[in-house]
Amino acid sequence: MTFTAILDEARRITKANSTSFPTAEITTSANKALDRAVALIRNAEGRWEFDDSNNTDLPIATTGLVASQQDYGLDSTHYKILRIEVKDENGDWSLLTPIDQADVYDQSITDYLNTAGLPKYYDKIGNSVFLYPKPSYTQDASLKVFYERGASYFTTSDTTKAPGINPMFHNLIPMWCAYDYALINSLPLQKNLREEIAVMEQELKDYYSSRNKDERVSLTIRKKSFR
Repeated sequence: MTFTAILDEARRITKANSTSFPTAEITTSANKALDRAVALIRNAEGRWEFDDSNNTDLPIATTGLVASQQDYGLDSTHYKILRIEVKDENGDWSLLTPIDQADVYDQSITDYLNTAGLPKYYDKIGNSVFLYPKPSYTQDASLKVFYERGASYFTTSDTTKAPGINPMFHNLIPMWCAYDYALINSLPLQKNLREEIAVMEQELKDYYSSRNKDERVSLTIRKKSFR
C-alpha cells in the first residue's frame, strides 16, 4: 500500500477530504502508527530481527578505534544494541561482553581494567559505550555495533513509498489514521475502528512471533566471568 493509497483509504474510512483531513495530519498519524507497529513487532519478534524494508543498508555501524580512547558515541538511531564486536591488530574479530557498572562492585570503576589492551567488555552509558580495557592501538573500522532502529517515516511529499512492514498489515496504517481523526472529531466509528485495529494488531504479533519456525530452539547454560 503506497502512501497515496494510505491517504485515500484514511479519507475513505472517515468520509473526509483533503481539506477536512489534510495530508500533513495524515502523515503525522501514519508515522505514529508506524511507531506503534514497530514497537509491537519488536516485542513479539523471536530470533529473526525486524528491520524496516525501506532501509537500503543493514543496521550495522562500524567506526575506528583510537588508542587509549574509552568512550565511543552511539548514533541516535541506535534504539537497542544487539551486540558489539572488535577487531584486533591482526584483523581478527571477537565478540565483546556487555557489563554494567553494578557488576564492578569491589573496586573503582575508574581503575577497572585500566591498562590499555584489546577490549573485552563494554558498558552502555547514555549515548555512549565504554570499552574495558580501552584499546592500546589505533585502527580504522575496528568497532562494529549491531543494533535495532525505528521505522522509516513518511513525508508529506511521499507518493509511492509503502510501510516497511509485511504488506499483509499495511492497512493498519490508514486505520490508525482514521481512528485518530475519528477520536479528535468524536465520530461514532472510533469504537469499531479500535476493535478492528486490535484484531489486526494481534495478527501482526502472532505473525512476527512465529517467523523463525525454521529453527529449533534449545536451552543452554552460559558461563559469565568479568575477570
